Amino acid sequence: MPIKPIDLQTLFLQLSQVGKEQAAAKDGALLHANLHGTVVKRLEDEAAKAVQRPKDDQAAAKSVNGDGGSGVGSQGGERRREETPAGDDEAETISDPSLGGHVDISG
Repeated sequence: MPIKPIDLQTLFLQLSQVGKEQAAAKDGALLHANLHGTVVKRLEDEAAKAVQRPKDDQAAAKSVNGDGGSGVGSQGGERRREETPAGDDEAETISDPSLGGHVDISG
């Protein structure tokens, strides 16, 4: 089925309309992506400025022992004492009682 000149005339008249529709579809996708990006950025900025509450207050609080110290520090010292081998107690240690008594600050 051959194309007749009258068909071409109709197609040429609608060519500008088709071009506008395709440009609008292409620009519409770009515009949608830009709008989505700005909305996401605004939500991220609002979330960054907002104060976040902890989900569980008990989990966020540190535990305190009955002696007033934190649990981590007091347990760490006890562990160090327990980890020292018993063989070191048998070795004779010599300490100077005047050690640290005089500090030379003359340089």
